[in-house]
Amino acid sequence: MQQLNRQEESLLLQLDKQELQIKQIRLLSREWNQLRRTPTAPVMPQALSSFVENIARTLEIQDNLQLNVLTNVQKGTEGVKVGLDRLKLDQLLSMLYQLENHRPVLRTSHLSISISPGNRQVRASFQVHKQQGGWGKCRF
Repeated sequence: MQQLNRQEESLLLQLDKQELQIKQIRLLSREWNQLRRTPTAPVMPQALSSFVENIARTLEIQDNLQLNVLTNVQKGTEGVKVGLDRLKLDQLLSMLYQLENHRPVLRTSHLSISISPGNRQVRASFQVHKQQGGWGKCRF
């Protein structure tokens, strides 16, 4: 009888621990569901192409800029291909710096730089992506 009582006590302790774990799992599940419904990052309301044009204008290189909207981008993102021609290296670096350090976060990729022989100017192309407005599963 004593052995059965000890077993019962042990099982009741295990049951209490299991119930506590279930409560913790439910709490974490509710937190997870709430996080999934919130935006993954702040979203820039301005069109990406307009934003890139504005940066080029502030750097006074808008005449050297060519933009093409990318059509095959990851769902939930917007992208543009940026072409810049006849730039000084510091102008290109200023442009990249402003894009890379912007909040909300922008992502640059596919950077290609070529140097014009003789006149010390560069030609560059790269892609810029931003998260579109919306909620949930878009990861950036």
